[in-house]
Amino acid sequence: MPLDLDIAKEVVDNILDFLHDDHLSLLSSSLVARKWVSTPRYHLFKRITINHYFPGRGHSFKDSAHSFLDLCKSPNCTILSSLRGVVLNVDSDSAPTLLQELVDVLARAPVAKLLFIDHTTSFRHPISLSWMAPHFPGLREFSYNSLDRFVLDIFTLVASFPQLHTLSLYSNTRDAAKSAITQAKPYPTVPHTVFTFLHTLRLRLFSHQSNEFMAWLQTFGDRFRLEVLDLDIFHSCHNGWGPITAVNTFFGANGAHLRAVGLRIHYEDDREVDENILLTQVSDGDLDLSGLTNLRSLSLGSHNVVAICTSLASLPNNSQGLEMLRVSFQPWIHYDDFPCTCDPRRLVDEFVAVMRGDQFAHLTAFTILVPAFFGDMGREALRVYFPRWKDTDILHIGFIDQVQFSSPDSWDAGEISLDALVE
Repeated sequence: MPLDLDIAKEVVDNILDFLHDDHLSLLSSSLVARKWVSTPRYHLFKRITINHYFPGRGHSFKDSAHSFLDLCKSPNCTILSSLRGVVLNVDSDSAPTLLQELVDVLARAPVAKLLFIDHTTSFRHPISLSWMAPHFPGLREFSYNSLDRFVLDIFTLVASFPQLHTLSLYSNTRDAAKSAITQAKPYPTVPHTVFTFLHTLRLRLFSHQSNEFMAWLQTFGDRFRLEVLDLDIFHSCHNGWGPITAVNTFFGANGAHLRAVGLRIHYEDDREVDENILLTQVSDGDLDLSGLTNLRSLSLGSHNVVAICTSLASLPNNSQGLEMLRVSFQPWIHYDDFPCTCDPRRLVDEFVAVMRGDQFAHLTAFTILVPAFFGDMGREALRVYFPRWKDTDILHIGFIDQVQFSSPDSWDAGEISLDALVE
């Protein structure tokens, strides 16, 4: 096609849009003609990952952060207007001012989604991040993933994004989670409009931190219209869900809006818990789902089958009903040293009895995950206990050991390497 052919830019843009996931073709197309540049640039820089960290022992340091800063310092740089989503994968210990420099530059871009993977390990000084918020006034999705220590002013930080639609707070270790919320009091005073648009909340924290965060949300009154609440909870003891009062209160006050709920226990070897009480610790209470009158999707995970059954039995019998149910029967990590007395046969019977309820009559997807020691024969043997679904593709029984933490807020594929652009 002759390059001087007078074709409307809208037509060219529509054609180039078909290359949205082909990075090499987008790069080539941006070199063809000046009027072709804007569309490839939009797709190339719509979401980027900025790295500055050690991937692991034996690996070289990954650094595209300085290349990004150098690129943006150029008077001919025009990529910032295309940025919509950014992953900051940063270890600020090795370069104390780097995070500030990156945030200052990104403040010039219309960033709507920010995932901050925090590699910082320093415990010598309190870490504050609330200064970041004014740089992203239009942020709609924010994810904070702490790998080693959790920011101290998380309440102030997340309450400073007035347009937030999705919020995710993740901790990868017990120690990081334990520093998350205990130092945040007194609760900050925030405008009444905070969280007005919030519809999705995901937390992965130690049990009492998760409960305290949910308790803080209660101070905002009835402004919430959460549709998705997903909780991964680090817990040590065998019984119950850990502290659950604030979650139950939230369900009672806001349950009519929630359409998808998840609560999964991940057992941690907490050395601060006396070994004698790992099995004997009394449950903090049952998870009450009776307020979830609009629920369509539910995910529960625990070793304590009784706790799961009690929660499922509390579900209301909605006129439309639950559509998707995922139940993960987690293994008890201390079994070798402190075996529990759970009777698998009796617990299977109890679970089967609960699943006969009318609230499960509308399921279109029913997933059961069991530990690998069940084996293929044991896993398949469970199918006969559920005659309502055993001969349908609704029921799926898999192994929980194959399931890892999901990363719904990251872009493992689809972002372009800044190194490739500046070399």
